[in-house]
Amino acid sequence: MNVTEANIQVIAIPLADIEPNPDQPRKFFDEAKLEELAAQFRSVGQLQPIVVRPAGDKFQIVMGERRWRAMHLVEDATTIEAKVVSSVDDENAFIMGISENIGRADMTLMEEAQAYADLVGFGYAAERIAEMFGKTTDYVRWRMDLLNLTTDIAELVAEGKIKADFAWYLSKLSPANQKVAVTRYMKGDFKTETDASTFAQALRMKENQEGFFSEKELSDKEKEEKSKERKQAKSKVDQVERAGALIEELAKLTPTELAELFEGEVGKHLEAVERVRKAAADATKKLRKAKAMSEAKQLTVRPELEVEPESEEGPGEAEIAAVAAEEPSEVELEAAA
Repeated sequence: MNVTEANIQVIAIPLADIEPNPDQPRKFFDEAKLEELAAQFRSVGQLQPIVVRPAGDKFQIVMGERRWRAMHLVEDATTIEAKVVSSVDDENAFIMGISENIGRADMTLMEEAQAYADLVGFGYAAERIAEMFGKTTDYVRWRMDLLNLTTDIAELVAEGKIKADFAWYLSKLSPANQKVAVTRYMKGDFKTETDASTFAQALRMKENQEGFFSEKELSDKEKEEKSKERKQAKSKVDQVERAGALIEELAKLTPTELAELFEGEVGKHLEAVERVRKAAADATKKLRKAKAMSEAKQLTVRPELEVEPESEEGPGEAEIAAVAAEEPSEVELEAAA
């Protein structure tokens, strides 16, 4: 980007003589935030000029489309202060536009992903893109992975209805399993975002036939051993439940009552309960993943969730809402980035 002060001038340009860049990476502009900026313009004026370049008999925005849009909301405003850059080609104009918008709260995940992918189209490697925008290489690649989402799910991500971590795990799934996971997500089946992501991870493991999901026929001896292990595990869980009930009883006592009850040994019992608490937290995480894996293993994709090659318009959010409203058959399951 060889834009120097020598080829930049700041002038007031009629709003009507300026047009947005059709290749601008940002497509979504929050109307409420535009009105806030317009209010600022009314109060203190325009503090920062936009950047434009000549385009025939008009000017094209390089940086500052949000300010240009907000100025249209200011009554009686007919011009806007702009820096005119005379030697910026399409590639550098695009890069400058991304630079201005990366990190803004109202730039959607999908806009960011597409912007990075477009730069790859210009010949930039992920490592170079990361360096340009102060990101890690993995971050850039993870964002571009979102472009593997089906059209309808990508729209939900762009609208902020699906968060970044879950969206990335979805992007690693087949189209049919993306729909399965999102259907459950939209129904509110997951207690946390981590639960949703773990379920998507489990579906991925199932697709790859990894570990627990591998198709291995057990011998009679192996089945017998597995049955013994299950009985032993169930016995241990029963003991855990009894211990948990005892700890719940302790929790009902006041500090004074506990001090009297365990006089001289409070510290020892506190350490014991702390060990149990840490072990329980670790076991809880593992059981959440186990639950997701178990539900994924039982899952059967219904025919209506199978995905045909997408049309230009894609099925949209309405289809997901319709499927989510149905009672699932054998469809029921957790992870992060």
